[in-house]
Amino acid sequence: MHKLFWRFFLVFWATLLMAVILVRLTFTWDNSSRLLPPENMLPAGAVFFATPSIPAYRINASDLSATIDISRHPVPPFWRHPLLHLSVLLAASILFSWVLARNIAAPVRQLKLALAGLAANNWRTQLGPELITRRDEFGSLSRNFNQMAGQAAEAIASQRRLLHDVSHELRSPLARMQILTGLAAQSPSYTAMAMEKIEQEASKLDELVTEILTFSRLESGAVSAEHIDINLAELVSSVCDDARLEADSSNKSLWLHLENVPLIKGDPSLLYSAIENVIRNAVKYTPPYSEVSICLRQHQHQLSLQVRDQGPGVPPQYLSKLFTPFFRAQSNHNGIGLGLSIAKRATEACNGSIDVANIMTNNEISGFSVVISLPLNSSVIQLQ
Repeated sequence: MHKLFWRFFLVFWATLLMAVILVRLTFTWDNSSRLLPPENMLPAGAVFFATPSIPAYRINASDLSATIDISRHPVPPFWRHPLLHLSVLLAASILFSWVLARNIAAPVRQLKLALAGLAANNWRTQLGPELITRRDEFGSLSRNFNQMAGQAAEAIASQRRLLHDVSHELRSPLARMQILTGLAAQSPSYTAMAMEKIEQEASKLDELVTEILTFSRLESGAVSAEHIDINLAELVSSVCDDARLEADSSNKSLWLHLENVPLIKGDPSLLYSAIENVIRNAVKYTPPYSEVSICLRQHQHQLSLQVRDQGPGVPPQYLSKLFTPFFRAQSNHNGIGLGLSIAKRATEACNGSIDVANIMTNNEISGFSVVISLPLNSSVIQLQ
């Protein structure tokens, strides 16, 4: 229901109806006063008689020259005076117009001030409850404004965190490379070791820049996902081969269980990126001498890839924020918090979904679980 429309509609027709009633009262008195002149206007000897429908006058024959002055009218009562009716109509119109204008101008003024706050880069601007609780178009507009301002504030804060985190992540390897270069220049005996370390730092820089560019492309919608047949078991096995090297170097192990699943439609590069981020996160957070389990199976009309680690998990209040770009539940690990954000956007680009949860044992967090679900296409090709 358009509340403002009906307010204008009702005010207009209420004013018009009042005008019609007042005009009707005025002309009713005027017509009735013309039908029956008062007694002081009758000629001498006139006798009044009337039928039920038409009043009439009988004038004595001896006074045929008597006339009635019809130009004179009796004075109407005060409450039926046309000037009073006009004054009441004007006053009512002014009152209704003022109330309606005030009802519209007040929220418009507050919206104007809020927009001015946004223009002044005050992204935390929010409209008060007197507006957002309204049940008309202004209330809906206010709630949308608050939501828009909140999202803009979050985006600005994310950009600032990005600049801070990226600058920190870039500065650290660059500083180490400068130190290694200086050591190699001062002592030739350090050259071989320095070159090896510089190569490692360069690899970290390349990985960081690739992650940022991948997220930027997914966020902007510049990536158009392909939909070709994919053997997801082979894709997961390939990711695990690379992740196993990282796990073995830190005394961690991977347990892999891959069922014979059908082919699916999707983008291999996007799914590889999503699965790699999830598995590498699990390897990173699980403690030494523990295990990361990876299980792929078919469940009804979709494939489910579950990755479980034995790490500390995530505080429950942070679970809903894990897919927020640049958010890190634990600040004592490397990274800028883009892994799960990339995984979520890459999975959704392939019409899939991703869910996270803590693994609970005896009401205590004993690990972390990530589940990637991908739909089967209508014409399933079963692997033999």
